[in-house]
Amino acid sequence: MLAIVYAGAVVAAMFNAAAAVIQRVATAKPDARRLFSHRFVYEMIRNRLFLFGLLLQVVAFAAQAIALKNGPLIIVEPLLTCDLVFLLVLIHWKLGIHIKPRDLLAVTAIILGLTGIFVAANPTGGHLNYSAEPWIILVSIVTPITIVLAVVVRRLRSANLRALLAGTAAATTYAMNAAFVKLSLNDLNRHGVLSMLTSWPIFAFILSGIASLYLMLNAYGAGPLAVSQPVMEVFEPTIAVVIGIMIFGDSYNSSFKALTLASVCALLLVGGIITLGSSPRIQEASARGI
Repeated sequence: MLAIVYAGAVVAAMFNAAAAVIQRVATAKPDARRLFSHRFVYEMIRNRLFLFGLLLQVVAFAAQAIALKNGPLIIVEPLLTCDLVFLLVLIHWKLGIHIKPRDLLAVTAIILGLTGIFVAANPTGGHLNYSAEPWIILVSIVTPITIVLAVVVRRLRSANLRALLAGTAAATTYAMNAAFVKLSLNDLNRHGVLSMLTSWPIFAFILSGIASLYLMLNAYGAGPLAVSQPVMEVFEPTIAVVIGIMIFGDSYNSSFKALTLASVCALLLVGGIITLGSSPRIQEASARGI
C-alpha cells in the first residue's frame, strides 16, 4: 500500500512539473494589464499548448488522488514538492541551462523544510464538517482577499512579485478545493454516487476548481515558475492543514520542541524559496519564457 502512495505522489509530481512548464510557455510574458481578464482566459482556451498542459495536470490530479486515498497527508504533500526537482530537469532539458549545486540545494531545502514542518506538527484527523456555516465564512474571507491580490498583480511591474502574489491566491483556492474533494469523496464512499451528486460539497468543488484553474493560469502568466511554483507547492498544503485544524478539528503537536523544530524548518523553507527564486539560472529561464 505504501508503494502505491509513493508511486502516486512521484508520478503526480512529475506530470505536474511537465504541465507547469508547458502552461508557463503558453502563458509567458502577457501584458500585466491583461492578467485576470476575460481576454487572457479566452486566448488560453484557444491555445492548444495550454490545453495539453491542462490535460497533463488532470493526470497529475488523478495520481495525487490515488496517493491521498491510500496514504496520509503528512507523507503525500512533501513528496509532491518533488516536482521542483523535475522542474529543474525540464529547464535543463528544454533550454540547455546547466543547473548548479546552489539550485539543487535550494530545492532540497524546500522539500526538507516542508517535510520537517509536517513531521513536527504531526497533524491527526478530526471530523469532517459538512455544516455550511464555517465554509461560508471561509469563502467570505478568501474571496475579497483574492480579488485584492488580482487587482494588485495587474498593477505591479515586478514579474517576481506578480508571480508571488498570484501564486499565493492560487494556492489558497487549491487548498479549499482539496478540502471540498475530501468531503465529496467521503460522501461517495459512505453514501454512494447519488448522495455525492446532490450534496453541496460537489458543487463547491466544481466552483473552487474553476476558480483555482483561473488563478493558476494567471499565476503562470504573471512571472517565472521559480517563484510561482514553490509558492503554490508550499502554501497549498500549509493552508489545507490550517483549514483542517480550524474547520475539521484536526489536532497537532503544540509542544515547545515541536514548535521550535517547525520554526527552524520554516526558515529553511523560506530560505530555499528565496535562493531558488534569485538563482541566475532561474532568472535566465524566466527571461526565455519559463
